[in-house]
Order: sequence, then structure tokens, then C-alpha cells
Amino acid sequence: MPPSTSTHTASKLLLVGTQEPLAPAIQARLEHDGHQVLAIASEDPAALQSAIAALGTLDALVTLTPTTRSNLQFDEIDDAAFETALDAQLLAPIRVAQAALPYLAKGAQIVHVGSRGHQGAWGGVHQMAASAGLVAMTRSMALELQPEGLCVNLVASEFSNERQDTPGNREAVAHAVSMLAAPHNGITGQCIVVDGLASLRLSESRRPYGIHS
Repeated sequence: MPPSTSTHTASKLLLVGTQEPLAPAIQARLEHDGHQVLAIASEDPAALQSAIAALGTLDALVTLTPTTRSNLQFDEIDDAAFETALDAQLLAPIRVAQAALPYLAKGAQIVHVGSRGHQGAWGGVHQMAASAGLVAMTRSMALELQPEGLCVNLVASEFSNERQDTPGNREAVAHAVSMLAAPHNGITGQCIVVDGLASLRLSESRRPYGIHS
């Protein structure tokens, strides 16, 4: 990793989701860029409260949600699968953000990290629906929390363990997260897709036919 050229003031940041594949790259980038990071594996209430108490006032919150595609076909998805996807990819970051909200400083940043599923993808309709919900939630949170000086954004990555999920792309995701977590960046309500050009190459439209780009 090259030397940091960041000039922003160090911030106290809570990272939730260290069990996710993107977590090591994101945590390393955040620390490299001068953030004081406390990372926890999940949104367990006790762990969350302990982390918040350790940091005190939070300057930034980063939540990581699952990005691995299930490859279940539409007619294979039952209610339980939908409920699991919605809980992991949408309700979990909601619970974390609501728990952290009273401790976020004025001008704090909230950054959600998910997948590009909101654009539509083969295999895992329930997961793509949850991803779309995360985009809408991010934009709505940005509107509602703007009067309090809070910024809310989303970084949408490539699906884990797929063609464009390379070390380089994970580093690009981490760089985007760190940029959005920096104070006074002036960005809110945005979904930044960092997927190694997978969506621009329209690889999803060719996937059923065994053609890859």
C-alpha cells in the first residue's frame, strides 16, 4: 500500500462486519488513512454497545453486509431465504445505524458497504432485492439525517469470490470507503459502484450462456 496522501483529520470510526471478505482490506485502508478504527464482527447488541462505549463520540460508522451470491434460482427461493437475506443485508445495518445514531458527532459519516445486486443479477433474487433496499434506505437516510449534519453513502462492490473480486478491486472498494468516511467530504445520498467494471461490461446478460468478460 503506497504512503497515505490524505490530509483529513483522524476520526474515531466503528467498523461492523469483520467476518465479511472485504473487511481486511477496508480496515487496513482506514487505519492507513489515519482513522482510529474499532472493528467488531457483528451487530450483537452487547458487542455494539461495548464498542461505542470504548470510542465515545463516533465520527464515522461503516457497516459491511454479505456480498456472496447464492446462485439460487427464482423458483428455489422460499420465504425463509428472503427473510434471511433481508435481515443480513438490510435490517442488520438498520439496527446498527439506529444503535449508533445517538453517539454520532455532528457532521459524522455513515458508510454502508454492499454488493452491486441492486442492478439485477442472475441467481439470488432475494439478495438482489435486499441490495436494492439498501440503496433506497441509504438515500432516504441521507435526506432525513442531513439536518443533523450527517452524511450517508453506499459502496456497492462486486460479488465475493467472482471474476472481478480481485485484490485490486477490494483495494479500490476500501479506498472509496475511506474517502466517504473522511470528514467534510460533502458527499451524501450516493451509491458508488466499485465492481471492476463488471456491470459496465454487461456480464450479467451473458452469464447464462457461459460467456464471460
